[in-house]
This record gives sequence, structure tokens and C-alpha cells, in this order.
Amino acid sequence: MKQFKSISFLLAIISLMATSGCTGCNRVNLNYEGVLVSNYGRSWPEDFKVVSGSQGLLSHGTDLYQVPMFESQGDPAAIELTARDAGVFTVDPGYTYQAIRGKGKDIVYHYKHLGLTDENTILDNIESGILNKIVIDSYREEARNFTTDSLMNNLNKFEKNVFDTLKHKFEAKYFTINTLTSGLKPPASMSEAIERRNNAKQQAEQVKNELEVSKMNLEKAKIDAETNKARTEGLSEKNLTEKWIEAIRTTQNRVIITDGKTPVILSGN
Repeated sequence: MKQFKSISFLLAIISLMATSGCTGCNRVNLNYEGVLVSNYGRSWPEDFKVVSGSQGLLSHGTDLYQVPMFESQGDPAAIELTARDAGVFTVDPGYTYQAIRGKGKDIVYHYKHLGLTDENTILDNIESGILNKIVIDSYREEARNFTTDSLMNNLNKFEKNVFDTLKHKFEAKYFTINTLTSGLKPPASMSEAIERRNNAKQQAEQVKNELEVSKMNLEKAKIDAETNKARTEGLSEKNLTEKWIEAIRTTQNRVIITDGKTPVILSGN
């Protein structure tokens, strides 16, 4: 009898230790949203429940998922985009995002098939299986709304349109997108063509400016010549008049103005 009690006590201790160990394993981590799925998740949404803290022993057919709520970074592979007029660009996007608080059970229900049992790989699986594809498709769709030139000249507008589209698409998938970078690059041939075109525009503008300066200099020279001519003629007549008056005023002879307008000078002696 004593031996039986000892065995029962030992089993109770082992059971308690196992329970304590399982309780620790089934605790929802900080900054994660716990989702307890019961009955093998057969019914939505009855079998999916958002939980926190320790969940103790899990019964048969019950699983605890932990969805990260912190910001993460997505990095899709670089792809080529085709503009409306068949111009080809390369885009290497990057983005940051995070799950919407309170949507953990929706994420588990819709993406459980991607493999979400390990909280360390949940977001990686969702990125590669869902989010990266959305980002790539949104870039491709938006590129078709621009010609090659307009896309290059309106890069900020292009990126904003893609970001606005992704905001709605991510929210529909229970995530928010926080930042987005495009890394958009035209092909080398197009970059060279754009550089040549810009250089030609700069040279044409320079020649235009030089012609304007030459024209202004020519006009200035013409005006200066006419001014000098007028000044010379005016000063010559004025000088003659002044000299004549001065001669009359300072002469010692008597001056008589005749009808012929030619003065006759008579000696004062």
C-alpha cells in the first residue's frame, strides 16, 4: 500500500512538472499576438481566438500560433518593368510593414497553409508567398500608366501611386505598409540617350544665350556709334558758334553785321 502511494505521488510530481513545462512552452511572447486554434480549425471564426499570456496544456486538435506585431522588412527580387511605350526599366523594391493589431486570427486562418507554426518564420513565409507578389504586381501595373519619358520625369508621382495602391492591398491582407523604396533604374542605353539629349539641350541653350548676348552687343555698338556721331556733329556746330561769339567779344576791332550775314571787321585804329 505504501509502495502504491509512493508511485502515485511520483506520478503526480511528474505530471505537475510536465504541466509546468508545457505551460511555459505555450506562453504568448511579448509583441506577438497569440491565436489559439481549436478543433483543428475546421470552423471559421469559431475555432480561432486571439489570446495572450500562458495557455497551459493544449488539448488534442488545438494549436497556438504567435503572429509578430513588430515592424519587419521585405525585400523582393529585382525585376524589369515595361512602360506603356515598351520602355524597359529595372526596379529593386524594398519595404517595411507590420501586422495589424487584432487581425492575428485572420492572418492565421488565411495563411496557415504557408506554414505558421514557427513564429520565427511566419513573416518570411507570408512575405514570399503573399506580400512580395503584391508589391511586384503593383509596380508592373503602375508602369503601364506611364510612357518612358513621363516615368523618368515623374518618378516621385510613380512611387507615390505605387505606395498608395499598396496601402489598400496590404490592409486587405491584414498588414500595413510603412515605407517603400523603388530603386528604379533605366537601361544603360536609355541613360546614355537621356544624357545626350540633356547635353544637346544645354548646348542649344548655351548657343541661344550667346546669340542673345551677341545681338545685344551689336545693338549696343550700333547705338554707341549713332550716339558718338550725333555728339560729334552737335559739338562741332556748337564749338564753331561759341568760337565766333568769343571772337566778337574779345576783338579790338569794330564789327559790323552786313545783310549778307558776313561780318565786316573794321580796324579800331
